[in-house]
Amino acid sequence: MVLKELYLVQKKDVDKATLTLTRAFHEDPLIQLIFPDSEERKRYAPVLWKFMIKDGIKEGEVYSPTSEIEGVAKWLPPRKEHMGIWRTIRSGRIKMGVAVTKQKDERKLSPRKIEKITGNIIRIHKELMKEPHWYLACIGVDPDYKGKGYGSKLIKPMLERIEKAGHPVFLETNFEGNVGLYEHLGFELIDETKVLDTELINWAMIRKPR
Repeated sequence: MVLKELYLVQKKDVDKATLTLTRAFHEDPLIQLIFPDSEERKRYAPVLWKFMIKDGIKEGEVYSPTSEIEGVAKWLPPRKEHMGIWRTIRSGRIKMGVAVTKQKDERKLSPRKIEKITGNIIRIHKELMKEPHWYLACIGVDPDYKGKGYGSKLIKPMLERIEKAGHPVFLETNFEGNVGLYEHLGFELIDETKVLDTELINWAMIRKPR
């Protein structure tokens, strides 16, 4: 059931949505860890976001407030919350590995290290959520549109729809400032973990049906 209140992102919108998420997550702690240099982050992070959006269009639902793509939210439905190896490869994992390797910054992590970090986050998700649930895989608003209510507009209609269906919603964030915002929307903090041997903190949250 497509939400009438929002714009459903389609294949023709992938490049525009990629740019929006690249800009929205430029200062995100996990993205900075993967792409430590700001200029290289602008150059190579789009590979990651294109990979994420293509998977969301194929396996779930990706929304924006309007066709202008001011913001993007990727939702994955019950039983499709996790990307298996073939789904990952199909969506662009190899290109992602090449982008990581191309970085010149000496602080860059190896593809194996990045895989361990992201694998740790996925493991936490799987351990915390045994029941079928919706997964808010990512949500971001272009900095040019911040403070105009697009974040709430992106998330509230889907939360209402999922609430009616009786499913919980799971998300994680690596930015502490987001925790309070999600709590205001009915999410509960269920786990706070320092990821492997990094300074990255993973906050896991759930919104249960009422």
